[in-house]
Amino acid sequence: MTLKLPKELSRVAARLRRGVSWRLFRVLSKPWAAKFADAILLVAYQAVAALGPKQSENSPKVTIVVPVYNVREFLPLCLHSVRAQRYPNLEVIVIDDGSSDGSFELAASFDEIMSIRVLQKTNGGLGAARNTGFERIEETDYLLFLDSDDALPLGALWRYVRAAESNAVDFVVSPAKRMRGLSFRWRADARQFYSNQGSRSTTFLNDPLAIRDVTAWNRLFRWDFWKKHELRFPEGVLYEDMAPMARAFCCAERFYVLNRAGYYWRVRTGDNKSITQRLGEFENLRDRMQSLQKTLKVLLGAIEAGQANNKNLLEFQLRVASIDLQLHLPFVASGDSQYDDLLKETAKQLLGDCGPEFWQRVQGRFAPVLKQIVQN
Repeated sequence: MTLKLPKELSRVAARLRRGVSWRLFRVLSKPWAAKFADAILLVAYQAVAALGPKQSENSPKVTIVVPVYNVREFLPLCLHSVRAQRYPNLEVIVIDDGSSDGSFELAASFDEIMSIRVLQKTNGGLGAARNTGFERIEETDYLLFLDSDDALPLGALWRYVRAAESNAVDFVVSPAKRMRGLSFRWRADARQFYSNQGSRSTTFLNDPLAIRDVTAWNRLFRWDFWKKHELRFPEGVLYEDMAPMARAFCCAERFYVLNRAGYYWRVRTGDNKSITQRLGEFENLRDRMQSLQKTLKVLLGAIEAGQANNKNLLEFQLRVASIDLQLHLPFVASGDSQYDDLLKETAKQLLGDCGPEFWQRVQGRFAPVLKQIVQN
């Protein structure tokens, strides 16, 4: 017999659980917890890497491009996570984007323990560094991007390759876990896409929720597919991966969705914040809004070409309303009229034609505020 609490008591219990969970999350997200978590992971990665590459005949070649800029603190964990994959046919290309903290020298020191090329360039941003990296590829079967403050879970690379080889798809994409101190949580923005049907071979037309995940680093591309469609990143801007990853979804005949984490995405806990943690800066908002406009252009072109349809467009607009714009709404009315005007203008451009049924589906705390901005 199951004991059922009265409705009001159930609500109180739920609030208490959320409160305890939030307090625990805050404790586990402190800077000291991040250092402790990194130390544990580093020991684990080094221990696994010490076993050496797995013996496997005819493993396809994988090239990992790692853009680096002033991440000496995080780089060892990143590169040791690659070593710990124990993949036998692997090349790592590190592009140092003008670091001044010794990141280049640290990356170069890994030459003694793994197959790695470390190149330097003048600072040009993440998009330019990634472009430089894949332009240096001489020969490979697969391409993966890994940001230098992040890490790969154990066995992730093998899962990517097995899925790609077994299903003859253009690329494989997997969910990421947000790594914040000792807390590892699923990304909330793309949860529906990954949890709806589990692992699967699919298309953009059949899986319009794919537009929820347009980051470059949690997917393995066939090199032939990447070259055929001349994919590359815009340079000199933030959020450079949105439009090209949307285009990859549109161009792919099929892609494979893994339902197991294939990437650890760091949320920095110290003063050195990442791009997505500087939402109140005008440049951050400007670049996101420009990237959303470019992504819309990609989708409209794909609809004309028969690679996408109105369902894909609707899911993009729901993403914009439920995630992208709401991330910046808390910074409106903080004294920067330029910031406020740009957000309101872009919201109206992207969502101005959306009706009542659309707004009923928009999720998020600030959905009513956003609706009022768009409709006024």
